[in-house]
Amino acid sequence: MDDVVSASSVWAVFWFQLPVLVLAIAVIVIGLAAIRRAHPEDVPRVFEAFTAFLSRRPAAVSRRRPRRRPKAPVDPTCQEEAR
Repeated sequence: MDDVVSASSVWAVFWFQLPVLVLAIAVIVIGLAAIRRAHPEDVPRVFEAFTAFLSRRPAAVSRRRPRRRPKAPVDPTCQEEAR
């Protein structure tokens, strides 16, 4: 009886994971087709599009570095007292 229960649970796990497996295979196939059809200079854009889609970030991400805060002005009298 235990063999029947374990075999049925294995098949249940397989059928529950099948849609995820099919989705993953579909994403891989579509990605490979997009890379093969793209011009060589467009390949980085294809990867950006897929990573933006998979990470759910907008495709147009600003690549500028954040601005640094200006340093606070130093009072010369404080420096003389510290010496």
